[in-house]
Amino acid sequence: MNENDFKKLVKNKIINKYILGPNFVPSNWFLFPNQENWIERKFSEILNITKGIAVHSNRVSNYLAKRTKSTKNIRKFKIIRACTNLNPKRINSFKKRKIDILFFEKYADLNRRKQGEKLLSLLKEANKNIVSVKYGEYNKEMIQNLANDSKFIIYFSFYDTGAIGLKEIQNYGVISFSLQKDLIIDNETCFYIPELESTDDMIPASNKIIKIIEKISEKNLNSQLIAKRNQLINHCKNTLKDLCDSL
Repeated sequence: MNENDFKKLVKNKIINKYILGPNFVPSNWFLFPNQENWIERKFSEILNITKGIAVHSNRVSNYLAKRTKSTKNIRKFKIIRACTNLNPKRINSFKKRKIDILFFEKYADLNRRKQGEKLLSLLKEANKNIVSVKYGEYNKEMIQNLANDSKFIIYFSFYDTGAIGLKEIQNYGVISFSLQKDLIIDNETCFYIPELESTDDMIPASNKIIKIIEKISEKNLNSQLIAKRNQLINHCKNTLKDLCDSL
């Protein structure tokens, strides 16, 4: 929606019927509210006169409200989970997967490349087959093939607000590690690793991840069941339910 479309909704007095988002703001986590972006510049006004703004987590709503001094309207944020209906027809078995760790790097809001390189080096020392992929440097077919051949994924991304790409990978039965607690969709298929956020020492994160991987790999895992579990949680019908429950 451009600014003229927004003005028309205001003029026609129907803007109060609209819920905007969730791919709405911020354009950059640290720059929000960016005064060069009309939506961010008018964010408090937009929140005030619309029915609400949809976001993917309380972490995001609290941040947006604090940065725009809109905490009085915090209830107008509609928390709806990010989702995907991707349902792969073929799921490779855990034992047949050749990639131990898919290392997914995304530095859209915070440059932690140095820490990523260190972590990658430590993981390789553990004699694991690792494939690194960077956000924006792959196509759909490539990432789906990698997902179906990977046992684990380390989602090395900072201040991500939705992580649809991660969910699509999870739907192939990949077990995930993340530094963001709001991206942990299930305690059996996801692991929260706050140590990944360290700026100077990646050894604790590496050791913790390797220990979990070794323990899980000893089990007779069923990737099809993991995929099904993730698919049920990530399905967009849950997002619709979240939205309906918020009204």
